[in-house]
Amino acid sequence: MDRQMNFVLDPEFAGLPALDPAIAGNETSYPAFENGVAQDVFIKWPLELRNEIVWGKVWPDYPNVVVNESLDWDTQVKLFRAYTAFPDFFRTRTAAWWIQEITEFYKLLKFDGLWIDMNEPASFVAGTVGGKCLGSPLLEKPPYMPQLDTMEQGLNHKTLCMNSQQFLSDGTPVRHYDVHNLYGWSHAKPTYE
Repeated sequence: MDRQMNFVLDPEFAGLPALDPAIAGNETSYPAFENGVAQDVFIKWPLELRNEIVWGKVWPDYPNVVVNESLDWDTQVKLFRAYTAFPDFFRTRTAAWWIQEITEFYKLLKFDGLWIDMNEPASFVAGTVGGKCLGSPLLEKPPYMPQLDTMEQGLNHKTLCMNSQQFLSDGTPVRHYDVHNLYGWSHAKPTYE
């Protein structure tokens, strides 16, 4: 994949295509993101907090940069990784968008399998770019935390803010906190279809 961007083929690519759920938001022209915005498929904050995409950072790197690998990982993420938006795969329209993107990609590269990855959903930042999760901090650091090595950093460590809003297929709004463990399944379902 070109710069590890979903649905963008590197001319020298050989192997099994991998699709992460994170879609780059810093590109000048990137149909997967543009189509996703037009169809309102990305996870956002609840309307009462802010009607905006909850941004993460994963791959790809920013366009036309060379990553200084002598820097520590967090600095590399801050300086070189693109903003990414995460699709809300519970929504019917998101599943339709994802299937359409895969269908268009198949026209470029015939494949008989896809590797889907990073669908915890994984992010290289805590919660959102800037680290400021909106809403109740109790969802980010609940009183009953699982015994994790990163327990003191909260549930949003290297994933989305728990106050992010998603929608079930019937339109019922839910917090990411309530469906976090189903995100990988929700990504796999339309990929399989």
